[in-house]
Amino acid sequence: MKKFVGIPFLALSVLLGMAVASFAQIPTEMEGMEYETRADGTFLIGGPTFAFDRILGAGGVHSESELWTPAKLRDRLLFNRWSGTPSWTPFEPSVWMKTGNELGDLIYQDFVAEKNRPANRTPILEGGFRTPDFNGLWATARLFQDDHFCSGAYGYRYKAVDGDYSHFGANWPFFSSAYGGIGYTNSLVNASVLAGEEYLWFYTATSLWIPVHYKPRVEGRVDVMDLSLTVAYEDGEYQNMYKKETGTRKEVNGSVYYKCGKACQKGILQVSAGLAFRAVDDSGSVYTELEEDRVAWPFMELRVQPIQWVSADVTFGINERDWLVQDSLQFMPITPDDLGVTIGVKNISGTRMNPLADTKEFYGDRVVDLTADGQMNLIQGYLTFVDTMGYVAMGGRGSYWAEYGAETFEVEEYLSEKGDEKIHASIQTRYGNVGRIHDWIKGVTGEFWLNAWYHDMFKFTAMAGFEHIDGPVENAEVTPAEFYTGFMGDWLLNGTFKISHSLRYRSDAQWNLRSRDPMVVKGDWTWDASFSQMFPKYGLTLTGTLLHVLADEVMETVNGGYDRIRFICTAKKTF
Repeated sequence: MKKFVGIPFLALSVLLGMAVASFAQIPTEMEGMEYETRADGTFLIGGPTFAFDRILGAGGVHSESELWTPAKLRDRLLFNRWSGTPSWTPFEPSVWMKTGNELGDLIYQDFVAEKNRPANRTPILEGGFRTPDFNGLWATARLFQDDHFCSGAYGYRYKAVDGDYSHFGANWPFFSSAYGGIGYTNSLVNASVLAGEEYLWFYTATSLWIPVHYKPRVEGRVDVMDLSLTVAYEDGEYQNMYKKETGTRKEVNGSVYYKCGKACQKGILQVSAGLAFRAVDDSGSVYTELEEDRVAWPFMELRVQPIQWVSADVTFGINERDWLVQDSLQFMPITPDDLGVTIGVKNISGTRMNPLADTKEFYGDRVVDLTADGQMNLIQGYLTFVDTMGYVAMGGRGSYWAEYGAETFEVEEYLSEKGDEKIHASIQTRYGNVGRIHDWIKGVTGEFWLNAWYHDMFKFTAMAGFEHIDGPVENAEVTPAEFYTGFMGDWLLNGTFKISHSLRYRSDAQWNLRSRDPMVVKGDWTWDASFSQMFPKYGLTLTGTLLHVLADEVMETVNGGYDRIRFICTAKKTF
């Protein structure tokens, strides 16, 4: 008979975290692109610098990258979205190289008739190092470029800029970045200063890809115990060769953040606080605008935990233009051994999901307002459980959510922009303003999973989820997928050879407002796999990864690139 004593709080939190995460550890092609291999939601990739990324149980109709949170303070702000790509976070002491290609490159098609040759396939390339510490000092350098997905609006983009717009090659990738710098690390301080050059394209509200060349970009970071400081200077050059336009934006952005440390976390009241900021100086044609050329965003995080099983969390920020509140209340009742239950409710309310983003976009001589009047309100109740039995755990999560005033785009006119006329290239665009859905949209979700493992040798996850949405979801940017299923597994053989697999299915999703006719992204099965050979004696790891196998090669975003089968090889030597 089980004793009703309850699992220790920390162990329960770990179990619940394991339950909602897939076990398979398949490397993505770049940091920040973890959505590539996720099964549990709607993830539509336009390119390395843009994706619609919505977890099924998150609630609301927005994607995760649209919502500001303190966890994204060191992510990159690309137009109005937060992105972990391209990342300037220094690696651990090591030297590494990565290369790969979309399968089906012309080099392997010598016997294919010229008129039947498929479109060119594109590579990925990266190399870098970080030295071991020498009395705390270290140096690092990195060159990385992802040409995958660059077919997106290619016939338009390559004529919009002067030259190849990358550090190497002529594929006009969505980003090409290089940096070098120095740092200092000891038991109290971790500091770094990096400087480099970067080519980047970001996707706007009108569905245009805007090029920017940072020459230079400089970023400094300092972590002292529980205090973090980040400051970046970006000297961006803009151009549009179709209209013979150029412009520059000199920007300083960053944050100061105090995070509740170990001593603080032992108290009933836990407090973290910070300030995020941006300041810009625009000249010429820059295509977006930040009101008053600056924004400061003070914020605070509070956690109240009067007893071990109850916690209340709130994150809120406010300035002269916007306010945003994200709060939750969680209850973890005492349960039998090896059983964990969480009952909770969360709320998101505010005038803008991303108060640090630009406030206007310019489309020709017309102005697109990127702010909406009023506020949005999202409330969600949920229940999560997990039960463990030896080397097996099973669990589930159910939720009900309702959102009023969701941000959307109010289209006034659909347009197009011509590209290379020799190949009849063009892109679909739109004009309008950011607005709100003045109605309730409601959703019911259910997710179930089964985990099995045997020490470090074997881990397996099977998972499935569904969501039913009522209300005018066709007025939102995306109608999310209704259900998913996934099977993930890791095998560690002889302690040195690791195999990871992920087989998953997502039902249809739909872009509602980016083109005259809604763009349906058909559901499909996808298989990813990676194979890693480790040589612990030498600190060496060799990894081969296959992505997007079995699935059709489709475009998942209006004006985006094709998601193709690709193979990536990585060699890494740690010090």
